Amino acid sequence: MKFPSTLISTLSLLLALSSSPLHADEHAIHEEHGVHEHGAATLSLAVGEAGVDIMLESPAANIVGFEHAATTDEDKQTLADAQKKLEAGADLFAFNTEAGCTLNSTEVVSALLGNTNTEKHDDHSDMDVAWAFTCTAPAALTEVTTKLFAAFPDGFEHLKVEWVTDKSASAVALEKDDTIKLTP
Repeated sequence: MKFPSTLISTLSLLLALSSSPLHADEHAIHEEHGVHEHGAATLSLAVGEAGVDIMLESPAANIVGFEHAATTDEDKQTLADAQKKLEAGADLFAFNTEAGCTLNSTEVVSALLGNTNTEKHDDHSDMDVAWAFTCTAPAALTEVTTKLFAAFPDGFEHLKVEWVTDKSASAVALEKDDTIKLTP
C-alpha cells in the first residue's frame, strides 16, 4: 500500500515521541509483524498543512466477517459492499465544521481484493485503508468523530487511535464510536 509520505513520517514521529503504554504496545505490535486480533484495529491520524490523513489497519474479519477468499456470491457481495462503504470515508468520520474537511481520496488494500503483494499468513487477511481529507482550515481541526463501530457493528470491539498535529500527539483506546479531541 502506498501511503502519503507525510502520513508515514508523521506517524513515525508520533511513535518515536510517545512514551505512553498504549504506544509502547503499538510499537511492539509493529515489531512482531504478525499480531492479528479479531475485533481490534489501529486508526492513525496525521493533521498536516492541507488537511488530515487517516489510516486504518484491521483484520478483514472486522470489516467483512471472514478472511478467506470470496468464492460464493454472498461473500463477493459482502466484500464489494464493504469496499464501497470504506471508500465513502466521509460517512465514516465527522470533523468540527470550522475545519471545512472534505474527502479527497481513499485507498483500500487487501489480499481479499487482490490488490496487494502481501501474502496471507495462517489464513489471516488484513484490510488497510487510507483516507485523505482536504480541509479549508486545517489549523482549526480540533475534533474527529469516528463512525466505524456503527458502520461495521459485528466487527470492531477495540480501536487504538493515535494522532499527531503540529501542536500535539496522543492516543486513546475506543470501544464505541466517539469524538477524538485533537487538542493538548
